[in-house]
Amino acid sequence: MVNELTTYQWSIRTRLLCAYTAEKSVCRRCGFASRGILPSRRCNQTTLVVASTRHSSPDLSKSELQSRLNKAVGLISTADLLAPFDRSTYSAPLVIWQAIADVPSAHRSKLLGRLTSRDIQTLWGIAGQRYDESKQQLQLTVGSYSIYDDLPSDLDQVTVFTGKAAVPLGGIFGFQKAFFLHPETDELYGRVQLQKGPLGNALYPLYYKASVGPSIIAATDELTDVQLQYYSPENLCLEPQHLPKNWPRPREPLYPFSGGLVDYCRLVAPGVLVGVGWKAARPGKDVGRRFLYFMLVRTE
Repeated sequence: MVNELTTYQWSIRTRLLCAYTAEKSVCRRCGFASRGILPSRRCNQTTLVVASTRHSSPDLSKSELQSRLNKAVGLISTADLLAPFDRSTYSAPLVIWQAIADVPSAHRSKLLGRLTSRDIQTLWGIAGQRYDESKQQLQLTVGSYSIYDDLPSDLDQVTVFTGKAAVPLGGIFGFQKAFFLHPETDELYGRVQLQKGPLGNALYPLYYKASVGPSIIAATDELTDVQLQYYSPENLCLEPQHLPKNWPRPREPLYPFSGGLVDYCRLVAPGVLVGVGWKAARPGKDVGRRFLYFMLVRTE
């Protein structure tokens, strides 16, 4: 859970807001003017403006596509090993952002099959460095894209991200996160699909409530962009009529997803997120603990 912010955390949050603030733009949720991630005065949503202004051509040759994929994977896998002569002229998160943005969106999911468990964990740390970039550095690489471009805008729309989770002992398993809007409140919700067939989906109908905007993992002071809260069914406020057609009713999460879980996500590039699952604190024992790292790429 995101606890009440301390004075120190507020200073970090202020730095995050300053880093995100860009030229005046239009709030994607209400249409009124906003600045950076700050919402318009008439909107209670947050506009996240951090993305590439360059558009990759869908008509790439096979060799050029492979070259761009190799470049993105190479930059991620070596990001924590590079030691540039002048760090003020090199920004790992922005270089990686641009490299992934140069891969056509229809092919970005191929990154999931090329990145290792270690790469995904590395990417979490690299994505966090973006919060330290100056407004000028951000504007050189990013533009008017909003994270809401990759989230549902209509009540009958579902947007799907395919993911890979880095699990202990270096293993990786696949899943999907599908986002939808609550038909009565317009709030953002989602469901995890474990790709384990009908039985798996019946046993694990995992639902979460999503929030977009800056927050802090209280136990580590790490900044994040998106939070997915896995509430118990009675606290989700989701009835069968609120769900997309033929989706199962929410039920209490089973092991290993039981016991309270929040996913914290950071933007890596347009339509690409890296995240960490955080298990709830055990009374009198700890302040919570990392569950696993994962990466998401929009595919539908």
